[in-house]
Amino acid sequence: MGLFKKKKESDSNLALLKKLDKRGISYFSQRDPKTYQERILGREGAFSIADETLIISCGNQVLFRHPLKEIKAGELMNLSGITLNVGDERYIAYYTDGSLGKKK
Repeated sequence: MGLFKKKKESDSNLALLKKLDKRGISYFSQRDPKTYQERILGREGAFSIADETLIISCGNQVLFRHPLKEIKAGELMNLSGITLNVGDERYIAYYTDGSLGKKK
């Protein structure tokens, strides 16, 4: 049974990430795993997906680029953003419209 659950989790993670394409970002930050403090990396940007890679750019600068399969994502409880975990690195992107359910 464990094999089926892992595939289902992977599929739902990919579906969540693919919903982000062309979505606006109010700000993008990196969280320190030891202190849990956030450092803002950029403001007023957007998500994009190209060649199965998630790209986050703010102010004409690419701040994040990783293959979708390497990213574990989870929505914030209030649906105002998403956490992106790549190995030991933790990032948070806050949406411009504050919710994942609707694209503007």
